[in-house]
Amino acid sequence: MKSGILSFNKGLFSQHARSVLWISVFFLLSQIILLPLGMLVVRREEWGIQSILETNPDNVLLTISFSVQYVTYLIFPVLAGIILTSYMTKKGSSDFMHSLPFKRESLLTHVYAAGAASLVLPIVINAAIVLIMRPFVHPISYTIGDIAEWAGLSAFIVLFLFIVTVLIGLFIGPAILQGVMAYGIFIIPAILVVLTLTNARYFVNGLAVDSYTTKIMEEGIFFIRAGAYEAKPFTGTEWLVYIALAAAAVAISYYVYKVRPAEAVDETIVFPFFRWAFIFVLTFGAMMIGGLYFAELLGGTSAWMITGYVIGALAGYTLLQMIVQKSLRLIWPWKGFALFAALMVVLLIPGMLFAKSYENAVPDSTDITKVYVGESNEPFENEFYMEEQKALLQPDAGFMTGADSIKQVRSMHSRLIGMDNGLGLMEAYPVTIIYELSDGSVLRRQYNVDVDSVADAAGELRSNPEFIKASSSLFALKSWDAFKYLTVQNEAFGSSPVANVADEKTASAIINAMKQDVLSRNTQVLSGDFYSSAGWIEATVGDNMNQLNISQAINLSDEQTINVIRESVPNGQTFASADMVEEAYIVQTPDRASVQQLTDFVWSGEEEVDLSKIPLDSRKVADQEELTALMNPAGLTTEAGSRMLVLKWKGNPGFETTTIASLKE
Repeated sequence: MKSGILSFNKGLFSQHARSVLWISVFFLLSQIILLPLGMLVVRREEWGIQSILETNPDNVLLTISFSVQYVTYLIFPVLAGIILTSYMTKKGSSDFMHSLPFKRESLLTHVYAAGAASLVLPIVINAAIVLIMRPFVHPISYTIGDIAEWAGLSAFIVLFLFIVTVLIGLFIGPAILQGVMAYGIFIIPAILVVLTLTNARYFVNGLAVDSYTTKIMEEGIFFIRAGAYEAKPFTGTEWLVYIALAAAAVAISYYVYKVRPAEAVDETIVFPFFRWAFIFVLTFGAMMIGGLYFAELLGGTSAWMITGYVIGALAGYTLLQMIVQKSLRLIWPWKGFALFAALMVVLLIPGMLFAKSYENAVPDSTDITKVYVGESNEPFENEFYMEEQKALLQPDAGFMTGADSIKQVRSMHSRLIGMDNGLGLMEAYPVTIIYELSDGSVLRRQYNVDVDSVADAAGELRSNPEFIKASSSLFALKSWDAFKYLTVQNEAFGSSPVANVADEKTASAIINAMKQDVLSRNTQVLSGDFYSSAGWIEATVGDNMNQLNISQAINLSDEQTINVIRESVPNGQTFASADMVEEAYIVQTPDRASVQQLTDFVWSGEEEVDLSKIPLDSRKVADQEELTALMNPAGLTTEAGSRMLVLKWKGNPGFETTTIASLKE
């Protein structure tokens, strides 16, 4: 045998390669089954081919079974990493490997080489098969560039996970814990940030938690981000960041292996510093979960949340000590817990200072280029939720640029700052404000407040024509050229449509009438007012992947729309008609509390509500002519008033609907 230090040794490489040969074989078989055979299966099924051709993907290889392939990318690299580093966890194997005439750097190089070969070779073979199949799978079409993109992405994902698993194996002993932490290292940082923000919103008024956490979960976790590559490929910056992280992990692993004590084979976590870091970080996570449990599920106050933090921290710290000490009869190191508690107190001080400045920040009017305010985290995200659908929106849809609008939003924002955090309220109303500033930055705030307080703070804004347009999807589309048809739904008929309208002239008249009615009244966004719905209209627009339905509730006070429906739509004369009412009551509601009492009674959740038992001063409308006059749209409003008209529609058998409208004074 040659003596000295060898940079590469075929025997050592072969030994490692044999240990992961079965992984390489199964990985290759899975890739052949999922992609080449998957293409042949899809090609045999007409509907499968049709769906692929209709979506017109940028790379068809990332469309056919990529989601299932991705699962294999998450499993096989971790298994390979665990197997190739397993010799470090057994004293006999560790002593033998470290007695060989190799530097530790060389030993680790052989581990990386064997693992990379076992994972990349199946991808290369699969790419060659796909290339050979290319002329024979028409109408499925892909280029050599598509093959290179698929192979490059696949190779990077498996190598990145393999590198991280090897790095984790240098810190952690047990194979099961190594596997858990190989996935956890990608997930835990983002989860801890999300838990911290979710807890912080109970103490920091206006914290835009939903916006931040959504972005973190979608873009801050590599597993989720890579899984969404087909819909949203990595940007150049993301590629640079991920490659840099992989390179850094390799460099760190060489240093860690060099200083790793050979006798630490029996330790759960090899280095004492990282042992405590592991305990403290996960104890913090357990503490956040404890506080959140008392806040969300038990509706707890601040005192109960603090109790939850203490219980969560104690439970988490104890469990983690059991894992590290590998014993249920543990020695409870109270000094470690005291240090953890002290760290939390120290970190709380800058957190409180940040919270105060965060809460009171309202940008100057001169710094604001545009502003959004609404119930959702982003403009129209609940209607235009796919990237293809968002292409139908006008640029900056939902945002306002007018000086009056900006002034009114700032005024509303200032009032929201002084309101109590309503997260504990069952009826808390969500309000999101987004400022885009002249320096390109974005300031977000999110509030959950009492519904009456929102309506009062937004009173002036709700009558602003720019805000009315910005909050309605009727005005958000670039063009109605992609319109397909309208579906008119009558409240009395439940889910059964009155008619479908495809005639362009009639549909245009209805859409214009809806726009006129929307602009003629205060918007019901940012108010506690109910929708006095007579029915609704769904407009189907777009094709294939970008097709969506825009739904618009039609109120009993929408005079223009109701008239057009009655005149132009088949069976439209029944829409919001007194003939469709089974019974009606006029109810006296002198204040907001009585309005709330009425709505709670009508929509109590019971299958059938007996309107004769309304717990307020009321009168039944028995005369049909009087009812017809009362239902005249000109005499109704969506704003809550002192007299309410309660209508129980005849409906279909087994279906009951009740509508409440406000009578004008």
